[in-house]
Amino acid sequence: MTGKYFNFTDVLSYGWRVMKANLWFFVGLGFIWLIITYTPAAIEFIAARMDLPAPVFLAVRIITNIAGWIISTILGIGLIKIALSFCDERKPPLSMLFDAWGCFWRYVAAAILYGLIVLGGFILFIIPGIIWAIKFGLCLYFVVDKGLGPIEALKASSRTTMGIKWQLLGFGIICGLINLLGVLCLIVGIFATYPTVMVAQALVYRQLLAQTPELTEFDIGVPTASASEPLPNEQK
Repeated sequence: MTGKYFNFTDVLSYGWRVMKANLWFFVGLGFIWLIITYTPAAIEFIAARMDLPAPVFLAVRIITNIAGWIISTILGIGLIKIALSFCDERKPPLSMLFDAWGCFWRYVAAAILYGLIVLGGFILFIIPGIIWAIKFGLCLYFVVDKGLGPIEALKASSRTTMGIKWQLLGFGIICGLINLLGVLCLIVGIFATYPTVMVAQALVYRQLLAQTPELTEFDIGVPTASASEPLPNEQK
């Protein structure tokens, strides 16, 4: 499908408004994410300085690495759900960060397939990797939001991004620069920039989904909306 459109300024402005209206929610979310994410690494760091027998230390490393992978997957699902909830004008509870049940293994499978596809593309002289990263980049949203399986999610992402890959590439670069600016602002700026970008990216998914009626074959209830439809109201 061609003729798809989203406005960089509109989606980023919406993300910024949501972040400002819910700043302390995102600060708390960020601290919870940091603590939980780095707990396995902290345990491994402590174990490395306890002069443990080699087999015991190896077991600790394996357990912490597995725990870290599980935690990152759960939090990744939770962040998508939180961002989509704000796009739907609903302020989510912090507990949604851990709401991964029901799509965990489908998310894992889709993430692995997506990673392999992008890796294969980069092996083929980089350019295909960039194209495929954009083409299939919305697959995890479809897994979390619409309950699709990994193959169906990849197909849905391919159709949703059709005709708008260059704009998505430009948007991705801008989002990366915004988050880099947040890191450079004494690190703390990331508490403002990351939520802004996270919500803006989810809104792009929502807007492109509404412009892809051929996804009805997946029976996911594609909404009818135009690219010029006003953005949702600012969160209170």
